[in-house]
Amino acid sequence: MIPVRLRFIACRWMCNLWSVRTVTALLSAFGTLWLLVEITNFFFQNTTIPDCLRRNWWFFAILGVGYAFKSCRPKTSVSCNLNGRDVIVEIAVGDIFKFPGAIIIGSNTTFDTRVSSTLISANSVQGRFTNTYYSDETQLDGELANGLSGMQYVPLLGPRQGKTKRYEIGTTVQLNPKGRRAYFVAIADINEHGVAEGSFEKLRDALAELWVHIGSRGLKEPLVMPVLGTGFSRLTQTRAEVVREILKSFVAACSERVFADRLTIVIFPADMKEHRLSLDELEAFLKHICVYTDFSNGSRQVAGRPA
Repeated sequence: MIPVRLRFIACRWMCNLWSVRTVTALLSAFGTLWLLVEITNFFFQNTTIPDCLRRNWWFFAILGVGYAFKSCRPKTSVSCNLNGRDVIVEIAVGDIFKFPGAIIIGSNTTFDTRVSSTLISANSVQGRFTNTYYSDETQLDGELANGLSGMQYVPLLGPRQGKTKRYEIGTTVQLNPKGRRAYFVAIADINEHGVAEGSFEKLRDALAELWVHIGSRGLKEPLVMPVLGTGFSRLTQTRAEVVREILKSFVAACSERVFADRLTIVIFPADMKEHRLSLDELEAFLKHICVYTDFSNGSRQVAGRPA
């Protein structure tokens, strides 16, 4: 089976080839041929050089096609250095589990883990993480219980699909399965039917608490995260809006302290096409916020909350 990322690259590549770029590349190649013929005609009229160039026009055609292939290759990642900080911020397209670094997993406030059609989808990042790094949910439950020990919660009454202890939005638990560090962060509530109920404001609060947790209890290492809340948390905001909010929150948190060498926000390839995401537009925003954010004024704010 062809990996999803390779299918995305191949599809975008073919689409780009049926564009003005290809025509421009071919015209540039033949323009170069015409220029060389004219120059050699002027300076070497009594030689066979101009005729030789004309006979080998196919060589310039190959160069044009090669240049077209190269220029039409789609971007799969964009990155920028954060002004005033030794931090790289990246937006990438691919499978989040293929990227190195500590992975951030969006969870619910009850930290339910059962992978099923009525609770945690096997296709979600949490579901895939569970099936990849644990033999069953019981093992994950044990580690989460240890991490949540001593934290305040609200007991939930009545019949429910999942667990009965609700923790605060932004509660974060650090896990280390199979040598892969992960941060489970509560970004949405889940009702008695197992349906997640998230909001943009809850996501903002969760991000702020996440950065505080990593800054005070985590290791300084690369971080990898999905576009939180856009799947089973049912946020109404677009993926582009959520990516921009994550960027703003992370940069704001870096005004207080540097807690990661790199942050990579990973977008699933199918989402790029289905939701018409433009990596060029996201790159423009990324560069703007990274280049023009100034930390030199010494202003204080709540970590992770954009000013």
